[in-house]
Amino acid sequence: MDKEKRQIWVCHSMRKGIYDNDYYFFEDGTILHHYDRTMKKLDIEEYVLPSDISDSEKEMIISKCKEDCSNDVVEKINNLLKFNK
Repeated sequence: MDKEKRQIWVCHSMRKGIYDNDYYFFEDGTILHHYDRTMKKLDIEEYVLPSDISDSEKEMIISKCKEDCSNDVVEKINNLLKFNK
């Protein structure tokens, strides 16, 4: 039986003002990217590695995390983004 993943934090952002571009961070170290590619290709979900996320996206994620979260959560997210780099 699979245990349900425990979420640490979710980073909600938009691309081009209308497309979702969200990252879900989990305690087991996995990162789920939920995004829209076009108006006809919505709600795409895929697990990604930290190396799949651009440096500019990582900077945006950490910046948002610092605004929204405690130092403990910021440290966890920062460590997840550097993992497998």
